[in-house]
Order: sequence, then C-alpha cells, then structure tokens
Amino acid sequence: MTEVITVGEKGQIVIPKKMRDELKISKGTKLIVSEDKDKITIKPVKLTEKHLLMLLSESSLKKVWDNPYDERWDDVL
Repeated sequence: MTEVITVGEKGQIVIPKKMRDELKISKGTKLIVSEDKDKITIKPVKLTEKHLLMLLSESSLKKVWDNPYDERWDDVL
C-alpha cells in the first residue's frame, strides 16, 4: 500500500488509518524511524527496550563506522 501524506508545520506526519489498522499501530505504539540516503523507514517496535537500544545505537553509529576516512586503513590492516 502506498499513500501520499503531508508533513505538518512541526515535522509531524499522520500514518493513514488503513496502514495503522493493518500494522496494529495505536496510541502509544513505539516506532523505529531510520534514514538511509534518500529513504525514511518507519517500523513498529516489537522488541524489548534492550533490543531497541541496540538498534538505535547501531543506526546512529553507522555514520561513524562507514566513512571514507577509515577506508584508507584497509590496505594496512
């Protein structure tokens, strides 16, 4: 299912009702929001807090891990 939505004044979006119903997203549901180049992905969280923390850490550190500066060491190591 694909929908066109509008970003509000404060950067807020509304997930269409059909999608919320299909994915069982209701008030209080935790979502993981991640970006990769020109894509934004939103997924419901069905994990423990520990798992969520690990995913968020990996997501935020990806920019640190994957950078051209580190690649110059590949032939040395």
